[in-house]
Amino acid sequence: MSVKKTSVVMGLLLGLGFAQAYADTPNYYECNGKNIALTFFYDHSNINNATLLNLDLGKAKYSVDDKNIDTQATVMGDVKSFTIKFMPDVEIKKASFIIPTINLGTNLVGELINEAKFKSQLVVTTIATPFIGGAYIGVVNASKYYDINCKASLVASPL
Repeated sequence: MSVKKTSVVMGLLLGLGFAQAYADTPNYYECNGKNIALTFFYDHSNINNATLLNLDLGKAKYSVDDKNIDTQATVMGDVKSFTIKFMPDVEIKKASFIIPTINLGTNLVGELINEAKFKSQLVVTTIATPFIGGAYIGVVNASKYYDINCKASLVASPL
């Protein structure tokens, strides 16, 4: 490599060394699909410490707070689940969706990335809990899958 090319490469590498990337995890998610609207916000700062999830599924509307949201970390991202129907001795319906790991912020070239779009699925699972003797026969956890398009962003507080 020539001295001139080496100088240019070294200059670029030194310049990148001074640039500092900054990343933060999004705290607001907005998802839409056919007859589906879902928003999820969480703020675990010392100010609000609030989590709110809203789901419109057809004509039904659900709203839950952090005490009623289960989170499971998986290789695909976090699976958020919450109960939308509970009928003792009959069934439990849970809605779940996947949030992949996302970083927002300033990249190494100084560009601000303040939102990220991704595809996910909303899964509505019916867990059969009939009051009968013996084991339930059939699909115990039947699920319906709905494609959703989502946008993740970092916001102060939409509440």
